[in-house]
Amino acid sequence: MKFIVSITTLLVAASVANAQVVVIDPTAIAHNQANHVVDLAKYVQMVNNQLKQINTMTQELQQVTAYVKAFGDPSKLLNIVGANQLIGSLQQTGVGQTLTQLQRSANGLQALQYNGNRLYQSLGQTFTTPSGAQVPRLEDLYRKYGAIQDDSRNFQSVTTDVLARRANLRNQIASTTTQLQAATTDAETQKLTGVLVGYNAELATVDHEIDNAAGQVLTQDAENRADKERDDQARREERQAQTEESFRRYGEVFQLETTPPIFPGGR
Repeated sequence: MKFIVSITTLLVAASVANAQVVVIDPTAIAHNQANHVVDLAKYVQMVNNQLKQINTMTQELQQVTAYVKAFGDPSKLLNIVGANQLIGSLQQTGVGQTLTQLQRSANGLQALQYNGNRLYQSLGQTFTTPSGAQVPRLEDLYRKYGAIQDDSRNFQSVTTDVLARRANLRNQIASTTTQLQAATTDAETQKLTGVLVGYNAELATVDHEIDNAAGQVLTQDAENRADKERDDQARREERQAQTEESFRRYGEVFQLETTPPIFPGGR
């Protein structure tokens, strides 16, 4: 009996020796579980951070959307009411001529024929002397009068042109102001305000064209007056020289006798 038990024990021992032994380490299991918990906590923290970033980006996007809605996108406002009309007005040079141009184009013959819309009587190219002779007028002497007549016509043309442009500018200002009142975004408001400022500046500039044309008339008139005074001064100088020369010649012809007269008889 003991022999059988011994053999059985040997067989069991051999069988255990040949089989793979499974060892359970509670410490390792606990350590692995702890690491897993740590990794899980880090993952949760990462997810929370991503959620916070998503929330922040969502808020920023909402803010940008609200800003664009309130202030508008300037790049999309390509056709502002009145902008093209303002550019066209700024590119107009007006009809006025410079004083130099008017002086160079002055014509004496036209000055003789000028009647100021029938306010004045035109002059002929010739005049008749008391003896009946026909004498042609010197046209160059009348060019200075033609210059101021041209200045006057230039002033009238500029005034007519400016009044028409002013009326158009005022209409554009009114239209732009209406659009400004109806503006829904800050971007639109800013651009319309810029156009409105441009219109007002152009209106002031156009008004100065009339002042400039009026100044040319006054300048030419002053030059004509100065020229008349110069001619008068030249004539006075010439008359003075002629008078002095006449007295000198008279003195040479009619010299006074300075020797005493000789009377008959020695007296």
